Amino acid sequence: MIKDDLVRLRALLDQTVERGEDRLPPEPKLSDELGISRGRLRTLLKRLESEGEIWRHVGKGTFVGPRKLIDSNPVAVSFSVDDILQARTALEPQLAALAAIHSTPEDVAEMDACLAEMKLAPSMLHWKRLDERLHRAIAQATRNNLLLTLYDTLRTQMKFTLDSRIDQVFGAEPGPKADTDSEHAQVVDAIRRHDPVGAETLMREHLFQLRGKLFGLR
Repeated sequence: MIKDDLVRLRALLDQTVERGEDRLPPEPKLSDELGISRGRLRTLLKRLESEGEIWRHVGKGTFVGPRKLIDSNPVAVSFSVDDILQARTALEPQLAALAAIHSTPEDVAEMDACLAEMKLAPSMLHWKRLDERLHRAIAQATRNNLLLTLYDTLRTQMKFTLDSRIDQVFGAEPGPKADTDSEHAQVVDAIRRHDPVGAETLMREHLFQLRGKLFGLR
């Protein structure tokens, strides 16, 4: 089943990140490792690319995470955790509001799937991947490709600073506790109800709560 193949492919993504790498094996080797055809593999890779979990460059390979747009800019390394959180607080509440207006049942189903998997996440790494997938699903539900590109650019920068800060604070715990999952669920419920004001407010509160946890302001 394609669902089982996706689970195994996503597990391979986690293993790649755990090794400190970001590039997947070539398609022939990858299809052999997963025991699936090249055609099935390409279908799965296309889906993960559409969800922002991987990106591909002809002649270079397939890489874990969103497409890197400005990571070669030397100023990128000067972005602080607070810079990233302020940028998220400026952008993501608006994305949630637009998602509440433009989302489809399929968009909400993807968000619900992320929430369900997050409850069962066995590790911090797995939880973080699902967190990324959920927030990108919200951005994608805006149906605005420019805003989605802006979100992917921001997500790339998070990996330089914010992700390491999360690891420092939460260590090996399977995510920032149940209250964060509850905050996510409230945002998704507002999107489901097509309530842009509620979705915007709840997303902003969620990011304020995250900032408090990362800086010991709880």
